[in-house]
Amino acid sequence: TNNIYSILSDTPPDGPSFVKHIKSVLKYEEKWSMWKNDGCPSLTKASDKAKQQQQQQKPVRRTVRPMDLSSDKFDLGNSTLTDLWNICPDNLAACQDSNRNFTPDTYKFFEECIEQLEPDSGVEKQYYLTNDTAFVWRSLRLLAQQSIPYFQHIQNTKNLTLTDNLQNIVGIIGKEHKKESGMECN
Repeated sequence: TNNIYSILSDTPPDGPSFVKHIKSVLKYEEKWSMWKNDGCPSLTKASDKAKQQQQQQKPVRRTVRPMDLSSDKFDLGNSTLTDLWNICPDNLAACQDSNRNFTPDTYKFFEECIEQLEPDSGVEKQYYLTNDTAFVWRSLRLLAQQSIPYFQHIQNTKNLTLTDNLQNIVGIIGKEHKKESGMECN
């Protein structure tokens, strides 16, 4: 750095004065950087006294007990968490249990919508479930999870709105269900 200062002091028009200002700015920046690194302590005298008191106090050390992995029960430090964790000995198996499948059957989910789309239902188009954005969103999520081939139908009819596409898909689901249940299809 001294080599740099000597080169800068040789720079005209007023090199030595320029070097003096540069050193001043760098000292200020160094003090500011140290203040930031110390966590931005208050600049009042009261904070200096509090800081001295904090330094005199011994830090409290917590002891962390290692988990006993040989046991079937784990203590997570909180009774609620511990009870939750210890409900089932194999948590992965519990997550994959068939009782944890809350996804409805595709036909049961669309049953009311299929009934609305029947010509003799008497429901006006503006009151169809397919006009409800939340229903459309849930429907698309369900179809994406259980019935991917229906999305091919949407891709083939790009010029239709999402609501119209969903109505067509619901119609297809209704026809497929009628065929499976042995009913006559129109």
